[in-house]
Amino acid sequence: MFDSGIARLILAYIPISIIGLWRWSFWIIRRVAAAMYRPKVGTWPKDQPRPTVTVVTPVYNEDPHLFEEAMQSWIDNGVNEIIAVIDKTNTRHIVHFEHKYVRNAKIKTKCRLVVQPTKGKRAALCDGIESAKGDLIALVDSDTVWDKDVLEKTLPYFLNRQIGGATLTQRVKNPDNLATVIFDIMLWSRYQEEIPSLLGVGKAFNTLSGRTAFYRREAILAEEYDNLHHLRHEFFLGTRAISGDDKRLTHLILQQGWHVAYVVGPKVYTSGMRSLRQFLKQRLRWTRNSWRGDLRAVLRGWIWRHPALAIFRIDSFIQPFVMLIGPVVFAVALMKQDWLIAGLLLAWWLFSRTIKLFGYFRAHPARIIYLPAYIVMSYVNAIIKVYALATLVEHGWATRWHKARMQTKRLVRRLATIGSGVLVLTLFFGCVVAFVNYSRQRTAADIAVPAPVETAAFENDIDFASDAPLVPNLRPEAILPTGVKQYQVVPGDTLLELSERFGMSVEELKKLNGLRDPDVLHVGQMIIYYEYEESVHKP
Repeated sequence: MFDSGIARLILAYIPISIIGLWRWSFWIIRRVAAAMYRPKVGTWPKDQPRPTVTVVTPVYNEDPHLFEEAMQSWIDNGVNEIIAVIDKTNTRHIVHFEHKYVRNAKIKTKCRLVVQPTKGKRAALCDGIESAKGDLIALVDSDTVWDKDVLEKTLPYFLNRQIGGATLTQRVKNPDNLATVIFDIMLWSRYQEEIPSLLGVGKAFNTLSGRTAFYRREAILAEEYDNLHHLRHEFFLGTRAISGDDKRLTHLILQQGWHVAYVVGPKVYTSGMRSLRQFLKQRLRWTRNSWRGDLRAVLRGWIWRHPALAIFRIDSFIQPFVMLIGPVVFAVALMKQDWLIAGLLLAWWLFSRTIKLFGYFRAHPARIIYLPAYIVMSYVNAIIKVYALATLVEHGWATRWHKARMQTKRLVRRLATIGSGVLVLTLFFGCVVAFVNYSRQRTAADIAVPAPVETAAFENDIDFASDAPLVPNLRPEAILPTGVKQYQVVPGDTLLELSERFGMSVEELKKLNGLRDPDVLHVGQMIIYYEYEESVHKP
């Protein structure tokens, strides 16, 4: 017979089961929507002139060998122009680029150098865009390497005059440690599920990533809009934005009525952060950018013209808060020694993530060893999202800036920022723990069941009747069969009054009688209670 205690214990965790059902339903919908994205594009028509393409790349403290590899991949794709906007402090990069690319007549691609006198990637992008001559402007990070068919496969998408921007699948080049593999899995999920699903049922997704984003010239340099001014001078809650340029520019063109596209097939590769600490800092910076852009989009209202994107963003707002209930339930189960629940949760996490990432691990089976770390990272990422929301005014931690380049902040402000984030996390986890404990109490999962009297307690190995004990050797908390009683509810009875009358707690009565609501008793209802026999408590 199924143990009623286990049944009540499982009942206590129904809320997390409902959350899991919601997340799985949403994932299935996303997979179906992603399968619906089948863009009908071919090659660029031979009877139409090909649009010219300018690559704009800001360069600051970049690895020279990686930058050269990226440059060569853009040249091999046949772009018409490359504009490198190099920070004035990077004199070695300036001299090298001038000598190897600008003055090199053997290179068919026109390479131009812009020395950036001001700080920041946004200013560098604006300077490069203003100098660009191409019909399409590709904003590319200086460490991003292209497949050989990137340009060939991307151009046909712009035959649709409504397309203002396009992006491609992005992956980590040769991931071989914890940070790079986890980042590669995240990128795979984004470009296999998130972006195709949004375009499968809509015309917009959230961000044309700064690693490589193609824009129609008219989209970012439209005469009726001053997009470069809005890109260069973005403020949030009175603080100038440093990063988040890719989302800002994407939202500007979406707000102005352009559609965006995802190029299926070719890939671009980034080196990624090899240090886990730097990777987490990068995630925090990106998450703050995401919160700012999405909150602005909701408040300004343009996002509601794209229902699929709006629903996805609302889900992303809620996701970190409900997602963190799982680890709290797991921790509570361990503390309460509910090994069944803890084991089921652990097994479910492994099983569910394996199913969702099956395509990735089928292509890279050796990386399955990183699955537990990815599961942990998914919950760490949820914590980062909550912390980022509490510290939106912070714009620091640009990943390549030297410490001297970061805006000097007073100690009091930094401590206030960190303190607000920690406070919000503490309050949030406190609420989650209280909710979990409340669920367990309502189902009486934490009430210890009194030990029943077993037959063996009455059996004694004796030789003579005179040696037989007058009282069986029972534990103090044991209940004798004669101690179990029944009471029929009469009008006016409450569970609190009955608990005082019987000498039992309300929670004990609830569990013994399977009561969910202590305030609901029915006249004629039979209430089971027990009385400890005096003989049990005698020494």
